[in-house]
Amino acid sequence: MGGARRVLVGVTGGIAAYKVPPLVRLLRKSGCEVKVVLTAAAKPLVGAEALRVLSGNPVHTDDNPARYDMDHIRLSEWASVYLICPATANTIAKMAAGIADNLLTALTLSIPEEKIIVAPAMNRVMWANKATLTNVGVLTSRGVTVLPVGEGELACGVRGPGRMIEIDEIAKRVVELMDKIDRNDGVSAVDIDANTATFKGKTVLISSGPTEEPIDPVRVITNKSSGKMGAALAKAALATGARVTVVSGPASEPLPSGVEVVRVKTAAEMAAAMGERFASADVCVMAAAVSDYRPATPFHSKIHRSEKENITLELTPNPDILAALGAVKTPKQILVGFSLESGDDVDRAEAKMRKKGCDMMVFNRADTAVGGSDTVMTLLFADGGREAFPKMSKTAAAELILGKALKRVAAKVA
Repeated sequence: MGGARRVLVGVTGGIAAYKVPPLVRLLRKSGCEVKVVLTAAAKPLVGAEALRVLSGNPVHTDDNPARYDMDHIRLSEWASVYLICPATANTIAKMAAGIADNLLTALTLSIPEEKIIVAPAMNRVMWANKATLTNVGVLTSRGVTVLPVGEGELACGVRGPGRMIEIDEIAKRVVELMDKIDRNDGVSAVDIDANTATFKGKTVLISSGPTEEPIDPVRVITNKSSGKMGAALAKAALATGARVTVVSGPASEPLPSGVEVVRVKTAAEMAAAMGERFASADVCVMAAAVSDYRPATPFHSKIHRSEKENITLELTPNPDILAALGAVKTPKQILVGFSLESGDDVDRAEAKMRKKGCDMMVFNRADTAVGGSDTVMTLLFADGGREAFPKMSKTAAAELILGKALKRVAAKVA
């Protein structure tokens, strides 16, 4: 990164505040300058003196009203990124409503949204509350990066989603955002097309990740898909104000907060989940790497190794999810498919688009797309258009794909 790495950390009154001192240490080891803002509710949970020593800077609080205005202006000008960690349901609600009743929330109105990262932490019931999910969606639509929550045992003693993700993952996301801002390599979905508002109130359905087809109770047929493109598409769709549902196989990439997630494993399960939700979708993007074949007769017990005998698996075709959706697509819906090839046969991808009833097809090669953070793609359109793009991040690619789909939504509405 070319410029200074300056991270302003806002700490709210969640019990996960105790994780902030080691996070500050980790950020500094990553080469970041760090300053900390504490709310009154956070002060009993984490020591201001420890944060001062670890950050190497004074800790800012609401205790000195005379410095309040000066602090929020100077800190907003200083920060490369503003990390709110942990972010309670209360603070997320204040941010969504534009309330600035303390230094921490005043800073959220003084720093551009694309420089703000929120790491939620709360009880699982509060996280699942519709008001919280709506507020998360509001923040995401404004360009705020809302990190996913983890699942496990919570401070209240129950298990479920709502815990703050690990500090090494938070630090990684902070550095990635600063690098992106410094490179200016991300294309904002809002900048792609002036009609972004047409996604507000619309529903975007995305399939993501690999599928797994059981060979026996412990072995599966799968592929190298990480789910990074699906996660990037989900984030880009949230940024347009859409309602977003992701039907995901067992992907390693976490999905953004604020989306409805439907977990599946097999191609048949994905076909059923997509079929159930397709009718209510305005845009559907089939980004999942679905297994084309499955074992015709899976073994009911674990296959044991034999030194003398080979094992032959008979494979049978899986349902063609994209073709099934294309067959029932209405004129008002936009269907986007992906064609991953081992060579440069773009014409094959175009034929696939027309055969399966897609409005758009994303063509990319396996050696430039699978598993990594970047891709090289060509976009094909049912009206005959074709656009090739150089290597870019999957984040930028997702925003381009959603931008092109958005133009077609606007045209059909008109």
